[in-house]
Amino acid sequence: MTRGRQQRGAERGSGFQEAINHTNEAYEKLGRACITRKAIPGKYVVPTNIRRRGLVIPLTPSLAPLKTGATMTAAALQASLVAGQAGDPRAFVPESRGEPDYGGVMAPGGRAIFYDAKTTKRNALDFDNLHPHQVTFLERMAACGAAAGFLVEFAAHQSVFFVPIQVVTLFRAARRRKSIPYQFCAEQLERVSAGRGLVIYDYLTAIERQEARHGATYQGFVNQIKADPKPRRPTFAGNCG
Repeated sequence: MTRGRQQRGAERGSGFQEAINHTNEAYEKLGRACITRKAIPGKYVVPTNIRRRGLVIPLTPSLAPLKTGATMTAAALQASLVAGQAGDPRAFVPESRGEPDYGGVMAPGGRAIFYDAKTTKRNALDFDNLHPHQVTFLERMAACGAAAGFLVEFAAHQSVFFVPIQVVTLFRAARRRKSIPYQFCAEQLERVSAGRGLVIYDYLTAIERQEARHGATYQGFVNQIKADPKPRRPTFAGNCG
């Protein structure tokens, strides 16, 4: 990624996932795909001495006296809502997520796509950061023909790659490794480039190029890596000035 690319993503707000959200919105407007971010499942719990009210949020003291037709300023309403959140005895407990962050379909054929977004400051994608249940889910989806994997930002290199789940499975089994090196991604996978307009990370194009190069199942790619125990480093014919 170029320096301009990094600034462009930063201008949009909350980092890598926010940039992906904007990209997916642009994809849908362009008719390239409909991909949404999954909500985090969970539940609200309350102390045993608090009367349960289901999904009803208790009104704050400043709002409770209001009657139908009563008015208040926007600033007063905002202040009251903030005060109510601070005094809300409920606690949200997230549950284990069985699916990755993003899922949807790609145009024009309606092929499914599922992936989780990861950012790492290291020169490798550590398997410790990949949830086992998500890996299992992605493997099941890939077995049925979906594009499945991890969209990974290597922050130190300002680079993004779509790492297919087949590669993750290979490295965990055949390599006996605990991570996928950045060097491997740079040599064997397609770097995600900047798109146009709101397409900040044009990862769909990178997926298309990877599959044109290695096949949609990555089977030939997998066999190639098994035969070559270590990723080859690139060689240069001369010095770069």
